[in-house]
Amino acid sequence: MKHFWLLLYFSLILLIRCDHEDYSLSNESPYEVDELEDCSGFQSSILEGSSGFIQKYFEGMFLLRHGEDPETKFLFYSYRDPMTAQYVLNSNFSDWDIERSGFDETASTVFIIHGFKDIRSAWQRKIKNALMKLDKHNVFIVEWGQTKSSYEEEILNIPNFATHLATFIGNLKISKDIDLQDVYLIGHSIGSHIAGVAGKIIKQKLKRSIGRITALDPAGPNFYETDMPERLGQADASFVDVIHTNAACNRMQGWGLPYPVGHFDFYPNGGYLQPGCKEMVKYLFDVNITIAEAIAKALLGTIDSKEREVIDKHIACNHVRSFEVFLASLTNDACQFLAVKCSSWKKYLSGRCDDHTAVVMGYHADSYKALINDSKQAKFYLKTTDSMPFCVS
Repeated sequence: MKHFWLLLYFSLILLIRCDHEDYSLSNESPYEVDELEDCSGFQSSILEGSSGFIQKYFEGMFLLRHGEDPETKFLFYSYRDPMTAQYVLNSNFSDWDIERSGFDETASTVFIIHGFKDIRSAWQRKIKNALMKLDKHNVFIVEWGQTKSSYEEEILNIPNFATHLATFIGNLKISKDIDLQDVYLIGHSIGSHIAGVAGKIIKQKLKRSIGRITALDPAGPNFYETDMPERLGQADASFVDVIHTNAACNRMQGWGLPYPVGHFDFYPNGGYLQPGCKEMVKYLFDVNITIAEAIAKALLGTIDSKEREVIDKHIACNHVRSFEVFLASLTNDACQFLAVKCSSWKKYLSGRCDDHTAVVMGYHADSYKALINDSKQAKFYLKTTDSMPFCVS
């Protein structure tokens, strides 16, 4: 089987060269993220462009249905006992002794939602621990999806996962009368869209919005159409802030969504290439057998959790930087991620921003909610460094 993945990997490399024969592996981005307001007409990807037949060919092999997805799990952590998880499901919610659980209806309630094949990831626990040190929070780590599903299958099931989350929040509203404005969803990649769709469902069913959604490099592949209802949007919460770190219009160049979808959209280092990381295409030419196998599976959306760890250290370096800088915003008081409102990265670099409004990227971005203009999305730019705490002093 390993030989199959290696053959597939090198076949992908060959096709990439054909699709990008004019693409130079320089330090410059292959295109300007600033100019990508709509990816619908963008053509130059192995899986979303002229070579899209590859995906069609492998559909029978990789997009098989694996049955119903398991029920979404919610791991609850109380600030009174922040290291002990209580496993709760919608199906056993009535059996959960919420009165003795440590849940505090006067505190904010935070849900941390992972991305594709990223169940029980260390970054979720780190963010949970950092939140607990800052203030009193009810924190739920959300576990969704199943190990055998492909990326495309999980995309199709986003409405189901979002319904599970919205139902759980509704159960909390019924049992403890929580204020929906105190509900805060933090999602990475696909998890950002699950958060957004859950926000839509709650708004439709309960006629009120949740307080905040923070989207950490929301997934781009399969979400490029600007009018998709099953995708994160500005109206999904009272405040939606987005951190773009791997923005592109195809999965061979980036796994994040390039255009603004929130009230505040942050583009550290331009939003495409992060310090200390390489462009995704460059990783393809500098790998060993294990990494090559993981990359081939990742590009077709079939990786498992162990392969996910390999991917995060290599080809997904830019994509995972989003939750790394968000974590840094929670743990580093000495230096803040000050971002400037600007229409483009080029203008930011040349000091030609029309509006010099400055806000802080990350956890404390909601301190600037008074600047929200619902009729216009705001783009913010800043520079970061290549290692923790990432902040330019």
